[in-house]
Amino acid sequence: MTVRSFFIALIFVAIPAQAADLTGSFASGKAPYFWTDGDEAKGIELDIVAAVLHRAGYELHPRAMPNNRVIATFPEADIDLATGLQTNDLEGYCHTGIYMAYHNIAITKRAHNIVLGGADSLMHYRVAIRQSLYQDLTLDRRGGALPAAMPENFKEFVSQDQQVRFFFADRADVIILDRLIFHWYAKTLGLLPDKEDALKFHDIFPAPHGVRAAFKDPAKCVQFDRALAAIVADGSYRAIWDSYGIKDVTGPLR
Repeated sequence: MTVRSFFIALIFVAIPAQAADLTGSFASGKAPYFWTDGDEAKGIELDIVAAVLHRAGYELHPRAMPNNRVIATFPEADIDLATGLQTNDLEGYCHTGIYMAYHNIAITKRAHNIVLGGADSLMHYRVAIRQSLYQDLTLDRRGGALPAAMPENFKEFVSQDQQVRFFFADRADVIILDRLIFHWYAKTLGLLPDKEDALKFHDIFPAPHGVRAAFKDPAKCVQFDRALAAIVADGSYRAIWDSYGIKDVTGPLR
């Protein structure tokens, strides 16, 4: 049995024969977590949320959109849940526990000899950052040299492939992105250096950037957390990551 077939078998354990449908919104363009290939949605985050909902007795219908539309479209009647959120997003709705975490890092080119002693150092360089990440990493609330509003030396990107291209074109000195997302697009675009030591990885955001889902129905929110605990306990959570070649991820905070 292959890893992927093992994963598929696990997520269908104890699923009711007639699963109810739920529509969930996802920020697109962040492979390997979530991306679209034609009409087909793919990715680790999608597989995790789908597996959790399957275990709870629901069938997920994902809806891909730009990151800033996930919150904006949530009031629409046909959307049941939104993903990839922080607790201060969509206040007043029930938020699940953390179901997945990003490992955001700052990356520079070693030849440029850039030293980043902390987040405050970013004020001295041209920075390419994923949309909303300035706020998600609380760079606006750290009380240091970084202002509450994103400074002009930062450029925000909805599309992470464009962000990676921008960095390798030397239009940014620093790129801030999840390490797996960066590696995925750098490799896919043929931009990854032959020698990894050509890049310097600055781990200046040590805490995992955990994300949650928000539900309109609080009962489904509670069911989600129970089902998440179940797939972590039986190993199917780890099997999802294994199926993408990413080993030893045993839980939402890795």
